[in-house]
Amino acid sequence: MANTFAMMVVMIGLSLFGKPELAADFGLVHGASVALFYSFSGNARSLILAQSGAVSAATILRMRLMLVVPLAVIATLLCVGVVVGGWLFACLLVMRRAAEWLAEIFLSELELQHQSTGALHVVLIQACLSLVLLWALLNDSVLALPILLVWALSPLLGCLRLELFRRSLGNAVPLLATVRLLLPHFGSTAVIGLSVYVFRLFVLLVAGKQVAGDLFAAYALGGILGAVFSQALGPTMVRREQSESASERLVKAFNLLLIVTLLFGVALVSSVWLMPELFDWTQKDRLFWVAVGCSLVGGVVMVLAQRVRLRILQDESGGDVFGSDMLANILLVACVPFVFYGLGVDALALLYLLGALMSWVFYASERQGFLQRRTVGKRAQGAVLLLIAVAIFLPLFFQLQGGLFDDPSTRFDSGGVVALLPIPLSVLACSLGIVLLGGYSRARLALLSLFFVFVGMLLTSVLLGLDAGDEGRQKLTLLLQYILPMFALVLGQQFGGHEDALSLVAKAALITLTLVLPLQILATLLTGAPVLAPSVFAFSIYQHLQYASLLLMTGFVLALFSLWGRFGFRCWLHFLAPLVGAYIVLSWSLLAMVLVLVGITCFVGYKLHQGWARSTVLPLPALILGGALLAGAYIGMVDQASMEEVLPSQQLQLLEGRADYWQRWTFYFEGITFNWSSTLFGHVRPPERSLHPSALNYYLDFAYNFGMLALLPLIMLVLYTFAALYRRRMELRADSALCGLALVVGFALILDSFFKVGLRQPYSGIIMFFLWGLLLARVERVRKRSLLVFD
Repeated sequence: MANTFAMMVVMIGLSLFGKPELAADFGLVHGASVALFYSFSGNARSLILAQSGAVSAATILRMRLMLVVPLAVIATLLCVGVVVGGWLFACLLVMRRAAEWLAEIFLSELELQHQSTGALHVVLIQACLSLVLLWALLNDSVLALPILLVWALSPLLGCLRLELFRRSLGNAVPLLATVRLLLPHFGSTAVIGLSVYVFRLFVLLVAGKQVAGDLFAAYALGGILGAVFSQALGPTMVRREQSESASERLVKAFNLLLIVTLLFGVALVSSVWLMPELFDWTQKDRLFWVAVGCSLVGGVVMVLAQRVRLRILQDESGGDVFGSDMLANILLVACVPFVFYGLGVDALALLYLLGALMSWVFYASERQGFLQRRTVGKRAQGAVLLLIAVAIFLPLFFQLQGGLFDDPSTRFDSGGVVALLPIPLSVLACSLGIVLLGGYSRARLALLSLFFVFVGMLLTSVLLGLDAGDEGRQKLTLLLQYILPMFALVLGQQFGGHEDALSLVAKAALITLTLVLPLQILATLLTGAPVLAPSVFAFSIYQHLQYASLLLMTGFVLALFSLWGRFGFRCWLHFLAPLVGAYIVLSWSLLAMVLVLVGITCFVGYKLHQGWARSTVLPLPALILGGALLAGAYIGMVDQASMEEVLPSQQLQLLEGRADYWQRWTFYFEGITFNWSSTLFGHVRPPERSLHPSALNYYLDFAYNFGMLALLPLIMLVLYTFAALYRRRMELRADSALCGLALVVGFALILDSFFKVGLRQPYSGIIMFFLWGLLLARVERVRKRSLLVFD
């Protein structure tokens, strides 16, 4: 506790006594160093205290001695240019974190040996030196740097043991074997460390340095209890609870402390809101004290969350929390811009509490999720899964300012204002669905892919010089725009673990088509426009021509392959067929037309090959063609002069043969291959929106902004998907629903992603990644079934 929180205590003191800018520097260096050292901690404290015998303290110490210098150098480079104090100041603070990292092993060994004298020495040293350092910094003393140097090395004083050094250097266990044992835990701690850094940097970018410094101090002050439990008390208490050697008096005292902290936090927030002048004497504004109060409440929630986490880590079955750690922390980072731009700067006070709540929810659902509980019946589970799938497909959008999105124009532009950006319902459905389904081990492939893409994007951004200005904020916002739809990949793999997953998704798509297509076509006819209207009467569909039209046709193809042979659904599909034909013509979407054409052709050929009668199969394409001809006749009767007023320029250029695809692709390709840095790491800023708003190619767009290094994990997942489909081609032919799913996913990954950037859009990206994850899960089920039959 003394070693770990000394830097936080100094940071809080600097903020409280009038040095918020210096406190922000401490917070940023602490976040950057945690991003690296904590990333490679691998839950070592819990593993050492568990005394499993698989990994010893000497083995972990040897690994850390080999890593400490390169990690310290990288952490220093992350801070230089962001910290005002200069490179020497940043270097000394990183040295402090490196010493804490090594001291953790020695202190854990002391605890196992019950050597309380060494622990007492550490506490006294840290208390005295931290107070002296705080005094020197507050008074701008010339001795500040020498004192900072001594303070940086002090974590090792009082706990250093040469005997453990000798054991670590003479350890016979290969280093690679140690890394292999700790690999799942590395991923868990790495995502926490990286997210701490990005979270603090994002708060700094949106709120400014002075406000950020106060917020960092408030989060630290209010969250001390949660941090103390997770990093110091928790592993020991949980270990004793599980071995039934815990002191009942100690547990009761700690629970009482939680209750007191909770009540004090609520009372503090209430006092600040009801009597804001009560804290004027502190010379800290209301935001600071509200953040402290909310963080106190969040600290209590974090303790409850960490109890669940540590129980999983110390479980005899050897559990890990990689999935829940990654999902909770990346989502917290994603909440920063939405909270700031949607609710205002005061709402940033809620971030620590919000993060604690998300952590508890994800840890609680780590094993099996909330939907798999015994109290939830099979029928209820099916209904919830169907509801999630409908919410994923339904093109319903809302705005942080304005409620339900309802704009009759075909060219709505939010102007870059996050509060006006239409957010699809699928964002909420995806987040809620991940928590309800839980069991993140089923989505290991998706989680690993998401993790490496996130790390690659962050690494390339930092190496390019992520600054603390407007460019840095735009870069992180763009990062979130790419990464958030990828969460649906996890949901898809979770969803695909259920036996009737494909049937439920097809039914959800059919329900969505029945709700949307008739109303949208009717709205178009009532307006007399030659192009599909965005209105569905009750709401409007955002980007209805660019992306929504293709996604709805994707749902139709899925339903066709999955539900055609089921009783009652054929009439439903016949009813929708002419509406589909009219819809693709009115939408003027060439990709939607191609998808329906390819889907119908493959479907008819597949069914005829299976022996279905032509009289049964051929009426469906005839109905689609009839609807398309009627829509074409309707367009021919409409005044053609009005077409340019309502049809977006991209569709108009494409129809006239003047699309600038080649020009954009050339521009982005030349930008990617300009030099080795742009190839590996991308560019600091995207092109001007007035010049080239996007590459009209997802892969070029991704590589231009974040480089091939960040794109590589996604490319590898694409290749893995097609390789898995090829290996299971025989089983694929026998499963109509799986054939349809493979068709639409392949179309999205190849044709659609080569001509649009749908994978980075919230609505289209979530659906595409969801279907991709679903395909990976179903192919894996086919593989396991084949192995079972072979055995």
